[in-house]
Amino acid sequence: MVEVRVKEGKTQAPKRYTEGQLITLMKTAGKFLENEELEKVLNKVEGLGTEATRAGIITMLKDRQYIEVKKNQVYATDKGKVLIEAVGDALLASPELTAKWEERLAQVGEGTASAAYFMEQTKKLVTKLVQETQGQVSDWDFSGLKTETIQRERSKFTLGKKVGHCTLCGGDLVDKGKLYGCANFKKTNCPFTLPKTILGKRLTPKQIELLLTNGKTGKIKGFKSKSKTFDACLQLENGKVSFLFETHTPSKKGAKGQGNVQTNS
Repeated sequence: MVEVRVKEGKTQAPKRYTEGQLITLMKTAGKFLENEELEKVLNKVEGLGTEATRAGIITMLKDRQYIEVKKNQVYATDKGKVLIEAVGDALLASPELTAKWEERLAQVGEGTASAAYFMEQTKKLVTKLVQETQGQVSDWDFSGLKTETIQRERSKFTLGKKVGHCTLCGGDLVDKGKLYGCANFKKTNCPFTLPKTILGKRLTPKQIELLLTNGKTGKIKGFKSKSKTFDACLQLENGKVSFLFETHTPSKKGAKGQGNVQTNS
């Protein structure tokens, strides 16, 4: 008879990369492609970036606070984790895309491909990626990440921009930095405002549009109160936003509960 014993244990997490190892991984990115032709392309150009730009890319990631280095080990910040979660497995994050672009740029340099056509196709790809990303916003889950600390509250590109109509007076609703407010405030003292962030969740342009036109958003995941994280729809009535919770009871399906969100000061 053979005696068998079960021993409980835990595996160790892989060691964190150093800055030098990140640069090496960028240089050898082509080794991880399944497509042999694209692998050859990336190997030919020595991976992602160039010898002169790779260190600069790492520095840029640190300056923009996507990563931080502690005792020569690289850690992703909450801002970096948000970006990773948002991009996911999209084509934008794949070495294959870089390889295809490098291949086409080489063809442009050799005169066998049109530079104008390459730019046209690139613009179409960017438009497609943006549209796909907008459609995935409601599925993002940033729970556990401090998203409120990485918001760009004021932007010269959006400040004063119209996002819809005030539901109280019909005036323009515009970006005022930390919130959206009625453009008629100075003229008529209209108090209508909409927050940009509610309990840690940044409202998207699409969600703002739904609130203003339909009076309700779809389910938004990851609101964070002091004691828990929860999912809910938002409802706009009489200038105030409230939560809508879907509950299921034997007698009445889809019953909804409400909770108020103070939006006006």
